[in-house]
Amino acid sequence: MKISARLLSLLTIVSLSSAYAGETVEYSTASSVRQTRLDLFRVDSSYVFASELENDFGNSDDQDAFHGNIEYSHRFLLTGKIYLRLGAAYSRFEFGETSAPVPKQLYSIAGIVGLEYMVGDDIGAFLYLRPGYYTEDHIGSSSFDIPVTLGRAFVLQPDKLFFIVGATGAGLRGQFPILPIAGVIWKPSEQWNVFLVPPDPRISYSPNKKLDLYVGGQLVGGSFRTDRDDNIFPQKLSNAQVDYTEYRAGVGIDVRCSDSIAIGVSGGYAIQRRFNFERADEDFKADPAPYVRVALKADF
Repeated sequence: MKISARLLSLLTIVSLSSAYAGETVEYSTASSVRQTRLDLFRVDSSYVFASELENDFGNSDDQDAFHGNIEYSHRFLLTGKIYLRLGAAYSRFEFGETSAPVPKQLYSIAGIVGLEYMVGDDIGAFLYLRPGYYTEDHIGSSSFDIPVTLGRAFVLQPDKLFFIVGATGAGLRGQFPILPIAGVIWKPSEQWNVFLVPPDPRISYSPNKKLDLYVGGQLVGGSFRTDRDDNIFPQKLSNAQVDYTEYRAGVGIDVRCSDSIAIGVSGGYAIQRRFNFERADEDFKADPAPYVRVALKADF
């Protein structure tokens, strides 16, 4: 069944709402309450192979893409089950050479400021701010933004079924600056988990306590400010706002090296990569292409 570009864009951006703010809500779905982890460390790297980049005016050159992300945050107990979460994050996209007037790179450097209501190692409610610079290269006031994400988890069936609802907003986001967040987590058995929460929705099978096999998606992207360029054409793309998105589907394996450290490897197809200059009314899309990803997660 063919999905219109407009509908795919809406689905992608709604799903990416939490990814834009850099937050992933995680639940253990374990029968016993685990101790709250205080130090959170993430490293994520992926590569999308080259495919043709095009817009409404015709085809352009082939382009590949690399993404790297690293972040660290620490939880400080305020009172009861409420924690203050502080940290920093750096994310970077690099793109292959092309004649299309799109950025060669996009990156963000931001702080992590959050309030969390914790039930053991699970997040019951959250408010996150990521103040920082979201830019092509130049750091200035026009590339500063404070993406905000807030939400709450509802227990529909203890240890089995959770529902997450919330919202996110970002001043640099061109399409839908404020978006809803919704997700469902279901654990039908000890081995199976259905995790329908962006930015990494998946269905996983755990043959043992050290291994997860899964099929799912990954939603990657952000909203940025490009550099001022007197030579770019069309000129309206100079110092422009751009929403960059990647919509992926694939399979993967997560290996828990210990109770605190896990390594994941996955691969599949990037269904679409998109540079959407919403406020300048220009749109560039790349054809589907294979991707590979490696990720490290450490919680102490």
